[in-house]
Amino acid sequence: MKIAFWSPLHGTGASSSLLAFGVACSYLKAKKIIVTQTHFNLNNLERPLLGMSDSKELFRDTGLDAIMRHFKSGNITEEHIRDCSIKIHDYLYLMAGTGIPNREGFENSIARSMLVHILSVMENYFDIVLVDTNSGNNEYSMKIIDECDVVVVSMRQNRFFLEKFFDEGLFENKNVFYLFSDYDPDSKYSLFNIRHLYKNINKSNSAYLPHDTGYMDAVSDGRVRKYISSNLESDMGYPNDFFTQLKNFVDLFLKFLAIKKGGADDRFSDSDSATSCSGDTSSDH
Repeated sequence: MKIAFWSPLHGTGASSSLLAFGVACSYLKAKKIIVTQTHFNLNNLERPLLGMSDSKELFRDTGLDAIMRHFKSGNITEEHIRDCSIKIHDYLYLMAGTGIPNREGFENSIARSMLVHILSVMENYFDIVLVDTNSGNNEYSMKIIDECDVVVVSMRQNRFFLEKFFDEGLFENKNVFYLFSDYDPDSKYSLFNIRHLYKNINKSNSAYLPHDTGYMDAVSDGRVRKYISSNLESDMGYPNDFFTQLKNFVDLFLKFLAIKKGGADDRFSDSDSATSCSGDTSSDH
């Protein structure tokens, strides 16, 4: 299943939320996941996962640039995907972004439907394909989102932000899951109240991730995998509400995917947890 993470504005947490979900779901549920992105010159996934700055060597032999070269030469195989991706652990892989120094060159490649086809091929070999898209009403983001099965919209507890998004009428015919990242439980606009204000948002298609300084530092320091896995697997229970709600998001979102698949695909069932975690997973602030 192809899932796009998108936000109306840059800096609203789509990339960090994608990373949190990808790592947590791969550990908790043993789902085989690959993450990638459509950003040009803003590769937001490599450093948080690999602990390194952008490197020309990284994009030379791996990532979207490498897989696009295979696409031009013929059909893409599972071996091509394996060779061009970076294994983070047994269930999580990264298809790095682009090192192309010319925006038009990269976006024209997308316009020629290369990336759309590549994502479809990835879907044959992974349970979940996560795509970090450019924020805003970007032509190329909309093209990718249109081809994805579900879009996770990164939202804010802001009335103007919410009304502007719904007034624009984006994704009216799309499967949408609303995620409130950097959530403040003390805000007047709690998720409970937001669900009552906006009929599109309900208990089955929305969740939140509260602000967690440790996670933000882990993103900056390239320690996302270690930070999330060590805390989810801790025998001491979850250190704070961020991890309780992260597990809640994973559980709820997999149920959402199963419903959208009509219950016919057991890859999105919640019965194959890879680890046992403590903490109440049902919360509505």
